Amino acid sequence: MGKTADICDRRVDAFVAAVNSSPREILFENEVLPECVTSITDDDVKWKIVPSSGAPWLPEFEASLPFRLPPSFRSLITRYLFPAFEAAPLYLYSVGVSVPESTGEELRLAIFADKVMSHFLLAKGLLPFARPEDWSYDPVCFDFRNSNRKSEPAVVRIDHEEILCNERLRIIETMSPAFHELMEDMTRALQNKPEITS
Repeated sequence: MGKTADICDRRVDAFVAAVNSSPREILFENEVLPECVTSITDDDVKWKIVPSSGAPWLPEFEASLPFRLPPSFRSLITRYLFPAFEAAPLYLYSVGVSVPESTGEELRLAIFADKVMSHFLLAKGLLPFARPEDWSYDPVCFDFRNSNRKSEPAVVRIDHEEILCNERLRIIETMSPAFHELMEDMTRALQNKPEITS
């Protein structure tokens, strides 16, 4: 493993540890992989992010994309399984759920769920990968328009209404210059929440 990959993995591991030691929303059983379940009460499921034994689905998924996934995001989705969850300021789609049984919140489905918006965004050099934590329909995207191969793309929030109503691109905000920086910010914010035991 190269130095860059090692740094990337350590950032991801720190983020996962912060998520797992902070308060997490209770989900329904059909939203959580059995491997991620820590306890079930009635229909309420407590969960955690768990290591993945591999990502055999990744080559086909990456072949469907016009861009290479940022290394830090790729490290997260190939090395861990998790349900869709909020980590301010993002709502991250799930990874590891069997696609046919997915609730539509699985990354591979969610990116292409809105055909009009996904086609528009991908053609403009933007890859949707999450939503804002406020549950807006605005996509959160990797912005490949001005990125180079050596750096991770910026993370931006796009105005969905401008796309769907006017076929125009409007960036509401640049959330971070790169996903690894946003992930480090999320890690610090989670580490400042009260710790839980599960």
